[in-house]
Amino acid sequence: MRLRYGLAGLLCLCAATSAQGQNLVVEHYDELRFDERMTLKQAVEATFEKYPQQTLLSAFEEEARALEQRGASWIAGYPMIYLQWIDDALIDNKGTQDLQTGYQVPLWMWDQRKAGQRVADEAKKSAETYARALRHEVAGLVRESLWNLRLMENRYGLARQIYEVAEQLTDVVRRRVELGDLARADLLLAESDQLEKKTALVQAEAEVMHARKAYQNLTRLSRAPKTFDEAQSPLRGFDESHPALAAANALVERAQAEVEFTRLSKQGNQPTLLLGTDTSRGSPRDNFSTGNNIVLQIPLGGDAWHAPVVAQANVFLSERLTQREILWRQLEKALHEAEHTLEVDRTALEIAERRKEIAGTQLKMSRLAFETGEIALIDYLKIQAGAQAAIREAAQRAILVQKDTATYNQVVGVTP
Repeated sequence: MRLRYGLAGLLCLCAATSAQGQNLVVEHYDELRFDERMTLKQAVEATFEKYPQQTLLSAFEEEARALEQRGASWIAGYPMIYLQWIDDALIDNKGTQDLQTGYQVPLWMWDQRKAGQRVADEAKKSAETYARALRHEVAGLVRESLWNLRLMENRYGLARQIYEVAEQLTDVVRRRVELGDLARADLLLAESDQLEKKTALVQAEAEVMHARKAYQNLTRLSRAPKTFDEAQSPLRGFDESHPALAAANALVERAQAEVEFTRLSKQGNQPTLLLGTDTSRGSPRDNFSTGNNIVLQIPLGGDAWHAPVVAQANVFLSERLTQREILWRQLEKALHEAEHTLEVDRTALEIAERRKEIAGTQLKMSRLAFETGEIALIDYLKIQAGAQAAIREAAQRAILVQKDTATYNQVVGVTP
């Protein structure tokens, strides 16, 4: 009796099918539709629009508009109405009366308004670069989620086909036992192997559902792009235009602007100008006389009180500079790892493809040997397990190379 399983199916395992529409071992099913028309960029944009940090981005933009409004103002704070009444009713009671009124406005220090406008400009730039950096961050999360999903779907497809092969083998062994060609111990061995493969299938099925739910949780979408392979970017490194670095640089520049504005602000003790009138009379017999009232107030000194505030702004600037340096080092490390991992997986893929070819030959030879009784079932199962492992490795390495390419593009700052 010839075996009707194995070789053709196993060698095609690299083209493993999705769990979509399959008969599941466990009833739990997280539906996810793979859309041929959907692109990676569309998935990233849809995720970005629903990403929680959108609220923070809106707050940054609102802050930038508020700072721009402050910098455009010709006065440096709240204007005030001044009103003062003076008489001698409680002392001399000679009828002296004095009414002073005025409108008082705070004035900008020298170059303070210009410094405030620079803070507004840097805040606007920071909000824009943060949006780019956030979109790039989302792209990385979507890439990671999609490729993890692809890996899990592939493992599931492989596990299902391997289980089907084991199921077919058990049927063949059962018939041969019934014919007296094999011992019952061989049937128990085949059934045990089939159950082992079924356990692996259950685990792979669960991992697919977890990966689908993780994608849906991240993107808030019920569909995913069917194709999202990327060509490797021609960039061989990153520079200041990298979205994350650009955002970090913008934060540094804003902190520098804040230091200068703080230095010129004197803790809000602004010069003030009061324009008003002074109406007075010396006694009830006199007529009221009215004159103009001009008061200019200029704060002087106070460096001992102002220095801690400037120092605090400088501490914040130093924190931003430190964060930028840490980010640069992290990107350097990530770039090295991305380059090295891509090289390793490409080399490993070549090896895995050769092992896959050898596995095909081994499967064919061992199948014939088992059919003719040259080897026992247990030996055939060992050869089959090794061949299946080689085929799994080739399929997984092919996906990992594509995933590594996407990771490299992410590290050098390419956003879909």
